[in-house]
Amino acid sequence: MKYKVFIFSDSVLNGEEKFSFDEFFNFCLKNLVEISSLSLEKFDIDKEFIKDGENLLVFCNNKNLDNLIIKNIHLLGSKKSIIDEQIAIFDKAGIKIIFMPLESKLDLLGKAFVRDENKKYCQFHLFGLSKTQIEERLNRLKSKIDGFDCKYDCQNLLCKLVISYNGQLSLIDDNMVLINNEFKENVYSENDMLLPEIVVKMLKLKDKTLAIVENITGGRLIESLLSGGDNSFLKSVWIENIDAQTSEQLCEKVEEYKNKSHADVVLIMQGKFTDEGLLLNFAISENEEIHIYKSTFKADKNSSIEMAKNAILYHLAKKLRQNQVMPF
Repeated sequence: MKYKVFIFSDSVLNGEEKFSFDEFFNFCLKNLVEISSLSLEKFDIDKEFIKDGENLLVFCNNKNLDNLIIKNIHLLGSKKSIIDEQIAIFDKAGIKIIFMPLESKLDLLGKAFVRDENKKYCQFHLFGLSKTQIEERLNRLKSKIDGFDCKYDCQNLLCKLVISYNGQLSLIDDNMVLINNEFKENVYSENDMLLPEIVVKMLKLKDKTLAIVENITGGRLIESLLSGGDNSFLKSVWIENIDAQTSEQLCEKVEEYKNKSHADVVLIMQGKFTDEGLLLNFAISENEEIHIYKSTFKADKNSSIEMAKNAILYHLAKKLRQNQVMPF
C-alpha cells in the first residue's frame, strides 16, 4: 500500500531533534509499505496537506498533534482507532490517515500495519545481484505465485528483500521452493542478521580468532565487525599497504602475517584506484587453506569502498560457514 509521508517539525528540520530515517525506511521495507513521497517541513497548523484518495502517514511533535488533528477533523472521516494512546488512525472509505508523535518509538508503528493472517511473509538478504537481475526474478515469481507482493532495497552489492503471498505461515509450500530456487545462490541471511554479525558469530562459534591487514576500506570493515561491542575474536589489525604483484606473493604475505599474528583466520586485502575503477585483491586463510579473490568496482570512490567492504565480508562469512551446520 502506498503512503504519502509528512514530517512536520521545526526541531527535526533545524537538526535539534533526530528522526531515524534508516530505521523508518527499514520498517517500511519489512512491512511492504511503499512511500510515494516524503516531505520534511516546519509545523504549520494552517497547512493543507490532505487530499482525497491518498493514504497519509503524518509525524509531528506530540505537543502539536491534537491541534493538527482537530484542525483537519472534517477531512478525516468518522472511523477512528487509537493505538496505545499515541497513534491515531482515521479510515475514510478505505483511505487511511495515520498520525504519530515523533517522540514515540518507531516500532509502535507496527501495530498500525498488522500483517494479513492469510499471507505468508519471508525476508532475504542477498549479495551480488543488480536491480535488473532482481526485477527479472521477481517478475517471474509474480507470474507464478498467487497474491505475490514484494519490496526491496539494493545498495553496494547488498539487497534486502521482503516477499509476501497467499499462504499459511506454518507450511513449507511450493511457492517457497520457487522463491528459494530464484535466489538461493545469493542468499546470505533469511532473518535480520547482517554480514558483520554473521562473521563475528561464526568466529565465536568455531572459537577462532581473526587477524586483518587492510589498506582500502579506511577502517570501515573493522568498524562494522566491532559494531556489536565485542572484540574478543580480533587478534591483530594492521593498516598498511601490501606489495604483492602475484597470487604467489599474496600467499606469502598471508603466511607471514599468520606467523606474526598467531590468528586462526587471516584476512589480507590490497586495493588501488585506477581509470578502470577500484581494483581489489584479497586473501582469506583458514585451516591451512588460502583462498584468493579478485574484483573490480566501477563507481564513485565512496560506493566502491562500500562494495569492497561488503564483498570481503560476504566471502569471509561464506568461507567460515563452509562445511558448518548453521545454528542461525
